Amino acid sequence: MIPRSFRSRQHVNPFASKFQQPTILPEDWPQTVFHDLQRPLFLDIGCSRGGFLLDLATQRPDDYNYLGLEIRPIFVHQAQDRVKKRPHLHGHIDFVGCNANVDLDRLLTRLSQATTTTTTTTTITITANQDDDVSSDRNSTPRCKNLQMVCIQFPDPHFKARHAKRRVVTPELVTSLARFMPPASRVFLQSDVQSVLDEMRLQFRQQSEYFQDARDSVEEYIPENVVGIPTEREVSVVEQNLPVYRSLFTRTEQECSNLLVQRGSRRGRRRITVF
Repeated sequence: MIPRSFRSRQHVNPFASKFQQPTILPEDWPQTVFHDLQRPLFLDIGCSRGGFLLDLATQRPDDYNYLGLEIRPIFVHQAQDRVKKRPHLHGHIDFVGCNANVDLDRLLTRLSQATTTTTTTTTITITANQDDDVSSDRNSTPRCKNLQMVCIQFPDPHFKARHAKRRVVTPELVTSLARFMPPASRVFLQSDVQSVLDEMRLQFRQQSEYFQDARDSVEEYIPENVVGIPTEREVSVVEQNLPVYRSLFTRTEQECSNLLVQRGSRRGRRRITVF
């Protein structure tokens, strides 16, 4: 049952105070939601009601653990309810309500720690109530070794110029992914708004030492959905014979242990320090 207090809004302000608070995770997350933490991880940032991940997990139940992140509470609730109706997916998929630009480091740290079988010299411990800088020892690289695929699909375009800062793909988010993603893992981007895709793509191309674009020219796009499973938005757009713009990046071998991602202002902006 979805609480009546939840209201569905197409657009939300990620800088609103309620979305700047770290999400509360169970102490035993992710151990209790994924039966086999050694599986590759598929991460969908901005998963909406979870239809894409649920379809993918149904068709490829043994390929990945599936994790969806969504900022809108009602959508997360709906996605979680859909999982309950698919008991065959229990232990393979989870949805977390959070602001990716606030919680991504903490979530990937938890996953990294859970999948690490040997003790390392540097361990990052971040709890839900901490407001300290999110950082690592400059000599460490907190790889989430199982993170093999990241999707950011049809994000809120935030068309108004004054709202552009609300867009999900920021330099800090790209840096977080660079720190945690292992070599050869991939990032898939798509949008039906060309300018939105181009801006997301630019953020990754500006960190080209860590992410290699599948196309040399910014005027070229990936023609097909490389995952093979469309999102609900994608189905609607294609049915209207409208274009979808896509880009694919591969994580390079370049280490990024000299990058620290740190929280800045109360609005959640973070600064990147390069040593």
